Amino acid sequence: MYGVAEMTSRQRVYDTGNVFDVPVPPPKKVVSIKLEVDIIEEMDRIWRSLGYASRSEFIREAILYYMQVVTSNQAMAKTSVMGIVQKEGELTETTIEDDIEDI
Repeated sequence: MYGVAEMTSRQRVYDTGNVFDVPVPPPKKVVSIKLEVDIIEEMDRIWRSLGYASRSEFIREAILYYMQVVTSNQAMAKTSVMGIVQKEGELTETTIEDDIEDI
């Protein structure tokens, strides 16, 4: 599932006889978008008030959050399409299409 990017890989650094494992952030790509000036101004006010380090950090987290919401909504929609019907004493999963065929 989506979540805030975590440092998953590590790089070994050698320094005067000492060895350190340093976390390496996942690679990133630049995505350009155009927004109305008033939206950007409001977004800047919000991310600063919430303590984000940058506009990019705020947008990145907002996108990840939205992706989680969409995925969750899709899963709930799929679940609501599924039904449980009792056939010959046992519960079975069925879809709306199956129910319509039974009618």
